[in-house]
Order: sequence, then structure tokens, then C-alpha cells
Amino acid sequence: MEDVLVPLMFFAGLFGFPLARRALMHRHAMERLRAEQAARPVPTLPETATLAGDPAPALALRLPEPHRLYALALLCRLEDAPLHTLDPQSAYLVRQARTEYLPDTLRAYLNLTPGARAELRAGGHDPEALLRRQLELVAQGVEDALRRDPASAARLLTQGHFLGEVFPARETARRGEPGRG
Repeated sequence: MEDVLVPLMFFAGLFGFPLARRALMHRHAMERLRAEQAARPVPTLPETATLAGDPAPALALRLPEPHRLYALALLCRLEDAPLHTLDPQSAYLVRQARTEYLPDTLRAYLNLTPGARAELRAGGHDPEALLRRQLELVAQGVEDALRRDPASAARLLTQGHFLGEVFPARETARRGEPGRG
């Protein structure tokens, strides 16, 4: 039994002690960093400050949790929108939603003062429900714009008319009307 325990204790001390020491040093360093961070004041962004010239992501990150996720998902949808394949009106609507409509909506909610919130609630309006409804309206408008493709519909109709002229229907040929060809 001693033949096994002595080498086992030797290797446990040889490898275990440095690992335990390293874990304790890491824990001490993490505690020291947490204490330093707690002592430092948290810098806050002014209301009009933007990150890299684009206010929408910075504003979305300041929203309360369920709205933050929805706004960030909407931002991702707007970023991934294939503007080059859309008709000019739809592309304009998506660009406006990304650069103006969404940031203005987020800014309006985030700039509510406690007095304004109380006034809205007194009037029977919940600020969070209003924000959710406005985000849903923007998302619905963007989805409608992305689904709409009048150029493809026009191409299909044009192709149908062309084929109708090239290959006349059998009913037209039976009546003795000359087909174009």
C-alpha cells in the first residue's frame, strides 16, 4: 500500500501545488480588478453622443431588456437587407428606417423624463407598450418593403404578354384569327 501512496502523494504535490497556487493567484487578481472597477466612476455617454457616427446601436443597447433584443434584431434585419435588389422606393424606405425612423423612435423613448412617463401613464398610455408598438410598426414596414418586388412582377407580366404573342392560344387559332409570329 505504501508503494502506491508515496509516489501518488509525490506526484500530487508536484503537480497539484502549482495548479492550486495558480488558481489562488488568479482569484486574487480578479478580486483586485473588481475592487478597482468598483472604485472607478462609470463614464456615461451624453444623450446626443454616438458611437462611430451611428446612433442606432448605441441607443438600442440602452433600452430595457425585451425591447433591447427586439431593436437589435431589427437592426440586424436592416443591416442584412439586400438594398441592391430592391426597387428604389423600397430601398429608400429601408434606408430611412435604418438611419432615421429607428434611431428617432429609440431616442424619443430614452429621452422620456420621469414626469413625462407619469403623464403618459396618467393618460392611460404605457411607455413600454408604446415603444413596443412603434418598433413593431417599423419592423412591419421594413418586412413589407422587403417582400414587395414590383420589378419582378412587371417582368413576369411582360414575359406573359410576349409569350402570348409568340405562341397564340389554340382558341384564337381555331376561330380563324391570325396569330402574330
